[in-house]
Amino acid sequence: MNYVFEVSANIIEAMLVTQFFIRYFGIKKTQKQVTVVILMIVFYSSVMTVLNYIEYINVYQEIIVDVLLLMLVTIFLNGKISEKLLMIQMTSVVSAVSSMLLTGLFRQWIEFDESGYAQFGVSRIVLVVLAKIIYLVFTEILIRNQIKEKQYVTNRTYVKLNIVMFATLLAHLFLTDIIYVNAVNETLQWEIYFVLLSLAAIDIIIYMLFLDLTNNSIRLLKEQMKNAAYESEKKEIESIQEIHTQTMKIRHDMKNLLLLIILKLQEGMVEEAKQYLENELNVKLAKINLVSTGNRLADSVINSHVEQAQERNISMQVMVECALDEADEMDLAILLSNLLDNAIEAAVLCDGPFVNIKIARKETYLHIMVSNSCKGVPHKEDGRLLTTKKDKAQHGYGISNVKDIVERYQGFYNYELEDGKFTTDILLHM
Repeated sequence: MNYVFEVSANIIEAMLVTQFFIRYFGIKKTQKQVTVVILMIVFYSSVMTVLNYIEYINVYQEIIVDVLLLMLVTIFLNGKISEKLLMIQMTSVVSAVSSMLLTGLFRQWIEFDESGYAQFGVSRIVLVVLAKIIYLVFTEILIRNQIKEKQYVTNRTYVKLNIVMFATLLAHLFLTDIIYVNAVNETLQWEIYFVLLSLAAIDIIIYMLFLDLTNNSIRLLKEQMKNAAYESEKKEIESIQEIHTQTMKIRHDMKNLLLLIILKLQEGMVEEAKQYLENELNVKLAKINLVSTGNRLADSVINSHVEQAQERNISMQVMVECALDEADEMDLAILLSNLLDNAIEAAVLCDGPFVNIKIARKETYLHIMVSNSCKGVPHKEDGRLLTTKKDKAQHGYGISNVKDIVERYQGFYNYELEDGKFTTDILLHM
């Protein structure tokens, strides 16, 4: 009966360990989920059963189990090896600490046989169940408190933390061995429990500090990248506006320029006319001048994107039903530039691509609606859209800037995808 109970307990432990690592790291796309789950449970529980049969508890056994687990998660699961090793050590620590503390608490009710096995009984059942509950609670905390954007964390950072954790793990395992031997011989030394708890507290504090420092560093880095992206967009829009201004100036004087060119052509001075064009008209004239809203930068951005859409064979409709002179020029230009950039990039991948923009007044709000054809479902994480561009570290901040502008104007931002049409709705309080 004792043997059957231990095998069952090992299978349950294998299930708990497997579900934690799969939920934390996720299964590689090339692997079948059901197969991975079964393999991990079978291998883990089998090794635990064999080791328990050889000797009930010893330091080297836990190290063997950890190495096996590292092999399994490396083969089947996503993520960095250094982070997987860290999680394995964290779960080993909690298993060792909880088992030994419960052994001490239940010592007077546990009976050990000649080989040092805890005999089957109510106390043994309670001890195992509590140990599994502690493991489940601890791993659930780890899942809920992890670094979500791990691409910013280097392997070097994980290696340093692993070194510290490995030193404390060895201490935990040796203390576990000592405590168990003392429990079997009924010579408990409560000072060892104090050391065990102190080491566990140190591990938890180190890990929580690691999480806080890393997440704060990531937030700071992203804020810097977002500000850099904002400044870059600002310069780009200023450049567009400058080109638009030069275009308007040239158009203003176009009559005189054309008269001079016609005169040169009438006199057969073709080369001189060409040279004049190269020297004097060295700005690419915007082919599109569809809107004039009273906001120079907004006009430049919209007209520029209409031209881009035509060059890429995208049908684009523009409806501006009000003046845009109340909003800050730069804020509105950055907002429109990001929305239209994303719309054109998504539409060009579709059959029958289109982009529509409508701007109107709605009571005290400026209503901006941009819709475009969309192929597939946009990727989301934690309710936010993810960029589809290859260099994800340098992109994805445009919409973040849009949201910042919307918040600054005490407005609203919403998007929806329906029947291959992606629509962004924005209200700015004027």
